[in-house]
Parts: sequence; C-alpha cells; structure tokens
Amino acid sequence: SKVTLQSSSRIYLHSLPELTGATPEEIANNFYDVVDKLKSRLAQRLLKLRVDEIEAKVRVTSTDEDGNPMVVPVRLVASSMEGEWLKSAAYIERPDPVTGVTREFCVIGAGKDAVCMLDPYSTSNIIQTKRAIARRVGSTYAYDFLGLLEVGLIQEWENYLSDLAGAPGAPSIIPGGLFESQELLEGPDGNLVLGKREIGTNKVGMVAWLVKMKTPEYPEGREVVFIANDVTVQSGSFGVPEDELFFKASKYAREHKLPRVYIACNSGARIGLVDDLKPKFNIKFIDEASPSKGFEYLYLTDEVYKSLPEGSVNVRQVPEGWAITDIIGTDEGIGVENLQGSGKIAGETSRAYDEIFTLSYVTGRSVGIGAYLVRLGQRIIQMKQGPMLLTGYGALNKLLGREVYNSQDQLGGPQVMFPNGCTHEVVDDDQQGVSSILRWLSFVPKTTESPPAVRQCADPVNRDVEWRPTPTPYDPRLMLSGTADAAGFFDKGSWKEYLSGWGKSTVIGRGRLGGIPMGAIAVETRLVERIVPADPADP
Repeated sequence: SKVTLQSSSRIYLHSLPELTGATPEEIANNFYDVVDKLKSRLAQRLLKLRVDEIEAKVRVTSTDEDGNPMVVPVRLVASSMEGEWLKSAAYIERPDPVTGVTREFCVIGAGKDAVCMLDPYSTSNIIQTKRAIARRVGSTYAYDFLGLLEVGLIQEWENYLSDLAGAPGAPSIIPGGLFESQELLEGPDGNLVLGKREIGTNKVGMVAWLVKMKTPEYPEGREVVFIANDVTVQSGSFGVPEDELFFKASKYAREHKLPRVYIACNSGARIGLVDDLKPKFNIKFIDEASPSKGFEYLYLTDEVYKSLPEGSVNVRQVPEGWAITDIIGTDEGIGVENLQGSGKIAGETSRAYDEIFTLSYVTGRSVGIGAYLVRLGQRIIQMKQGPMLLTGYGALNKLLGREVYNSQDQLGGPQVMFPNGCTHEVVDDDQQGVSSILRWLSFVPKTTESPPAVRQCADPVNRDVEWRPTPTPYDPRLMLSGTADAAGFFDKGSWKEYLSGWGKSTVIGRGRLGGIPMGAIAVETRLVERIVPADPADP
C-alpha cells in the first residue's frame, strides 16, 4: 500500500551456490528463455507491479586457459531502461585481482566478448520519465504497447499449440520472427515512410506503426496499422502535427486495405495561449472604481504594440493605444486550426469505417475529438480506468453551478459506455486489452479483399453437437460454446461474446466452425436484469 502506482519496481536474485556443468553462454541462453516465458505467462502481474528490471547474479565454475579451476561471476539482466520492455542481456564480471571489486562487465555472446562496459545499469532517462507520466494517467507508454503485443502474440500461439497437441499435421513450435514493427514516419516531402528512430525522441504526440505478425491464422504473416496517442507529449492533445500524422497513417491503412487499430489516450484538441502577451496588455474597465461592472476592451500601449511581431494581433485604435480584437500569435497550432484538423481526422475515420476494419482501444482516457474518433470506428474495447468523454466533469460542474459530478467515470466510464452499447468489451488492464485486440483480429481477414481468416482446429468438423436444450429456461450461450462435458455448435474454446452489457435479451458474438470465423446471434428467453446508471444531473 506504500508503493505508488507510478513507481518503478525491480526484482533481484543472488544465487550463492556455485553452478557446475554449464558454461556462461548456456546460463545466458537459459535466462533468455526464462524471461520470455515470464513475459508470456506473467505479463499482467509484471505490469501491475510496474516491474522494469529483473536481475540475477550467479557464480559458474569453469577453468582458465591453463586448465586451473576458477569461478566466473555472471550477471543476468532483463531491463526496460532502454525502451524495449524487459530486454535481456548477460554479462561476465571481471573483478579487480586485488580488491575483488568488479572493474568491468563484458557482454556474453558470439562475437561480443570484446564489448565491455564499466556499468551495465542505465540511469533513469527520458523513457523512464515518460513511462511514469503514462502510468500516472492509468495507461502504458505508447512504445511499450509493441512489447505487450509481442507478449500477447506469444500467449496466443501457446494456447493454440496447446489446443492442437497431438492433432495430425499440427505445428509443434512457435515460428521465428513472430513480431516485427516499423514506424510510419513523415519524410522530408511530408509523405509517410517506413523506418525506425530512437524511442522517446518523437516531438509529435501521435505515433504509428506498420506491424507484421505471424498469427495462427496467417503463419506466413499479416500486416496491421497501429496508431497511438503519446500522452507524454502535451498530455496527448491533438494539434495540427498530430492530426496530420493520424490522417496519413489512416489513409495508408485504407490504401493498402489493412486493418487499423487506434490506441486512444489523450486530452482532446489542443487550445493554446500566447503566454508572451499576457503581461503586456491592459484592461479598460467600465468603472475603474468598480471592476465588477465589467470591462470595455483589452488594449496595448503604442510602445508595446510596435514591439510585437507583425500579424500577431489584430487591433483598432483607441485613446489609450490599441484595443485588441484578435490574438493570433506567432506559433502554429495553438488556435482554431486544431479544430479544423479534428474535423479532418473525423472525416478520415468515417471513410475508414466504410472501407476497412477499424478497432479502437481506450486506455487511460479519451477526451473530445479522441472520444469522437473512438466512436466513429467500428469496434471499441475499453479499459476499466479509461473513460470516454467530450468534456471533463469539472467544466460541467462549473456550467451547472454546483458540484454534481465527482469523477470522469460518471460521464464516460465503462459503467456508462458498456450498458449503452458504445463499448463492445471491457478489460481490466492493457495486457488484457492487447490480448483482446489480437483475438478480435483473428476473426478479421488480413485485407478487405482476402478470404476469411481460417485456422487449423483440433475439434472435428463432423462431430455431433452434444449439448441439448433443457425443458426449463437455459443459457443460449451454452448451445454455441458448449460445456466441459458436452460440445456446442462452435469449435471448442472459440466462442467470444460481445456487447454483453447492452441488449440483454439478445446474445451476439463470434466463434469458429471448422476453423472458419463466423458471427452468431441468439435470443435470451430467460428473465434478464438491466441496470441503467443514473445521471446525477438529471433530477
């Protein structure tokens, strides 16, 4: 309870017994395998505990060049300090022969033994700062979603191979090169190009990637366009540069007929202020002795007006100097041009809705145009701590003149958006959200022109539907999914219900029949209970 949510955690293990029968290279390879399994199986717990580094120190018995026995200290580190989530590395420690204190750490690996460093620990850097900012709003740093996607993909493959165990012709191992990503960057001519850059160096609060994933449906690989707000850049607000990148990335997805996934964590359109002008203007009050009566205009003295850059303000002459009619400023992206960009990307999302598959995942919060973009897409997955709203509760309380709302969740939290049909699925955390994204994509063709995404299935196509309705009221979902003792209509384990919080008398979802993805609609004949959240502002 004393650990704050934005804290960074580390796990350290020091093994005192000396290891025999293994070389440092073998120890390093075993560590890499263990870390991969930990990331796959315990990703949700590691994220919840904010684990950014796992370290183990072991001592391995070996021999020197002359054949004499010696002990080699090996330090194994999985760190997120350089950007990639829990990236593994292994070092041999070379101590001082007199003091025994480690002088340098040399990387273990083919051709890398000559690479030595004084300290394997990266100090807290800009990436750690950005992670803390994202965690503070209840989300995950945008670039870390790539690591979560890879972990989710590994989990998907492990479940798939487990279900197919023993089936003839079934794959037995996860294919190599499972996950690749290239960032969509704006080139000198303004067009998007595929490339990579150092994590955390982006100046625009919007990032996009072309991700290639080898999935059970497409073991040869499929491409998906991911677009995400970077909440660490001006609170994830939408300015002209952000709007342009979103527009071009979405257009790229449409032109290549690829699925488009939008990861939303933002604070709406950016409305800036010309801070340099604040201390320079004066106020012409209606009555100087009683400012509460209001004012006539804001004005600049002649000397101040002439010192301002040309075109930064529109004025008219008054006895005191120059009355301000419009404040334009000298910086681009602080005014109504941002609202124009919001309309542009809303129109692009509407076009994408008609032409390709669009899925949005709300993490942290999504405000204003961010909420519009999510709603204009085809499908929505919402995290429990990720409200969707047009205006914050503080502004509404001021408008109403009293404290009516006390949280953003009362306006657009899952308890509001799930029952009203806006949100299709609610998840507990970002790892679960990424897993839901991958599962939904598994029902979607790789392009709009491709056949359905079919996967090999261990459930025989010609088997009987063993589950039978009962004379008493029953759950229609069991007819589709089956039970542990009786198989249902769809392949075992493939049924997934959506929109369960809305339209309680109707059951909808997706499943597979012989590996082929299908949609299903069933009728709920039992009595149902639906809770409609009360609006505190509605007496």
